[in-house]
Amino acid sequence: MGNELNERVMLERVEMIARLATEGVCQERDREIALDLIAEIARGNLMKSDSFSVVFSAKSSQDLASEGR
Repeated sequence: MGNELNERVMLERVEMIARLATEGVCQERDREIALDLIAEIARGNLMKSDSFSVVFSAKSSQDLASEGR
């Protein structure tokens, strides 16, 4: 596979894992595993360019409580 295709596949996998971890009913440990998977995928494919970054942000427990979670 070409490098561009590999990057696209990797990004799709990262997006799917992130979606499952944030939208689904996940326990905290599941989220930690998902973040580790994303980090592994990114590390293993860390583009040979500077055009890729991963940003993690977490909602506070107060934000989750106000959303009814």
